[in-house]
Amino acid sequence: MPSPTRSKLDLTVFITVLGAGALFLALGVSANALATVSVALSGLYGAWTGTRSTSQRQPERDQPGD
Repeated sequence: MPSPTRSKLDLTVFITVLGAGALFLALGVSANALATVSVALSGLYGAWTGTRSTSQRQPERDQPGD
């Protein structure tokens, strides 16, 4: 279970990135450039927090035969 401090940090980062994205769009940054930067930053944040993508498959364990 995540700690309350960790949840607050995740929420703070999410709102900050969302606000920055809205600001950049308002300033005229293209959506394609913003999407590229967003993907890169989310990868860096995931590496910093030690989280892994859920799309990675877990290795299957050998099941004993009947």
